[in-house]
Amino acid sequence: MNHKLSMLLLALCAFATALPSRAASASEELFESKIRPVLAEHCYECHSASSKKLKGGLRVDGREALLSGGDTGPAIVPGKPESSLLVTAMAHRDKELIMPPKKPQLPDAIIADFEKWIRDGAVWPVSQLSSTPAKKEVFNLEARK
Repeated sequence: MNHKLSMLLLALCAFATALPSRAASASEELFESKIRPVLAEHCYECHSASSKKLKGGLRVDGREALLSGGDTGPAIVPGKPESSLLVTAMAHRDKELIMPPKKPQLPDAIIADFEKWIRDGAVWPVSQLSSTPAKKEVFNLEARK
């Protein structure tokens, strides 16, 4: 193999290796900027480890908790937003499963963000805040950007 071809293959391998980390960064950015703040503002009060009374047996303060789900089953199916109860509830597509309760449906843009997040694999970055962030911590994080 000649030197130019070797260098080209090496460059292509380096480029291909860098792609997944860039995709992960975009997914992490989506989660931190669009998903976590909505969960903190609209869901954690009733569906987190810090809830006074956990509703529906569902926690949404961690990826594993969403995958395990609550009384009605798994809340998310990574790669399949159409099969994810979290999206169904947020979009008010099932009259028995409306979240947040007693409030208007969240804006379509927020629902689209959750659909994209789930479609892209529901990335939940490992961080100091991943276990059960308080609303104050999340909004301080957002204010720093």
